[in-house]
Amino acid sequence: MKDTSNFNFNECSLSNELWPNFINKIGFIKANLAIRQSLDLQIMQGSTSTIPVLILETCGTALVNSKAVKTYIGLSYLEQGMVLLFSSKLKAIQLLRDN
Repeated sequence: MKDTSNFNFNECSLSNELWPNFINKIGFIKANLAIRQSLDLQIMQGSTSTIPVLILETCGTALVNSKAVKTYIGLSYLEQGMVLLFSSKLKAIQLLRDN
């Protein structure tokens, strides 16, 4: 698990293009598998105060404090099944909700 200090959300912009670009790069099945693995990490090691992050460049996953995400994105409530996509290369994030 990564420490949240490694993620500087203040330098990131909000994006609606990370998910479609990720699917185009690795395919729909692999992209969904990466999301599932992030959600599984949340189930196994997370808590109500964490949210899973999928790091797009490596397909790695981490847990970050949900307060940091709420503060940056401005949402007052993050629900179960949400994953934050993070691109260090593009310095962008996108919040996804599992349906």
